[in-house]
Amino acid sequence: MTAPAWEPGNGVEETLLGAAIQDDRQTFFQVVASSDLYLPRMSGDGPQRFLTIHALGQVMLPVFTSVRALAAQVGHAVDGYTVTNFAELSRKWPDPDWRLAINPGTPIDAYLSIETLMQAALGDIRVPTLGELAESAEREAIADAEARHRRRDPAEYPDDDRAALRAALEVGDVYGYLDRLLDANVLIPVSRPAEPEEILGDGFPWLPGYDQMIEVFTSPEAFDRRHPHEPPERVEVSLAFALALWPEGHGLSVDPESDSAFQLPEDQVLALLAFTPED
Repeated sequence: MTAPAWEPGNGVEETLLGAAIQDDRQTFFQVVASSDLYLPRMSGDGPQRFLTIHALGQVMLPVFTSVRALAAQVGHAVDGYTVTNFAELSRKWPDPDWRLAINPGTPIDAYLSIETLMQAALGDIRVPTLGELAESAEREAIADAEARHRRRDPAEYPDDDRAALRAALEVGDVYGYLDRLLDANVLIPVSRPAEPEEILGDGFPWLPGYDQMIEVFTSPEAFDRRHPHEPPERVEVSLAFALALWPEGHGLSVDPESDSAFQLPEDQVLALLAFTPED
């Protein structure tokens, strides 16, 4: 038997559908943030229990913008619902690692963190659609497969860190490069003469650029190319050690203005510290 075609269950969903068709994501999330939301629940003895779903590698709490949508998508799994709204959900959010699934399984679905919802409603960020998330995941999977295909046995590289980094770049071994980089010492420009152990204190003289990126260099040659005239003072420390003490609000720039240059924004710097090449 063919399931009936989806139709908006109320005026809110008509507005959401129109916003989705127009790709007006700010209006979409403004409507969600200001409307009643229907939260599926399961009755029984003990504390109130809510339905969760697993998607995109995340635990998600589903909410719907109409009883009709809730019944059509999860009515077989629950026996009731609670009427709530964004403000109440924000106050009572059960787990910081969970995400919000809005109208899952319908043409007006969205998946995001509870904190992101208000940012999206204000237009501060653009939330990707499920299709865009799937495309991004596919691209990441392809890139990961290519990186693993190019990965070499670490024993093939020279013992010298700088020579090993150059060799990894020459063969396109991204995993090998990052793995060796985290084991290497780097040169960090500083605003005054300093000793390496000063990085442990609050007064370490970091010297970020105008864009709040902190530069590190894998060789004296890379440092000199970047600073040919009146170079700043510099300190040599382990990159992994520096990352563990990285100042908040600053990104990372490795060997800027070189063939091997790459950058990480501030929110990804700690992820580099946790990097482990997978087999």
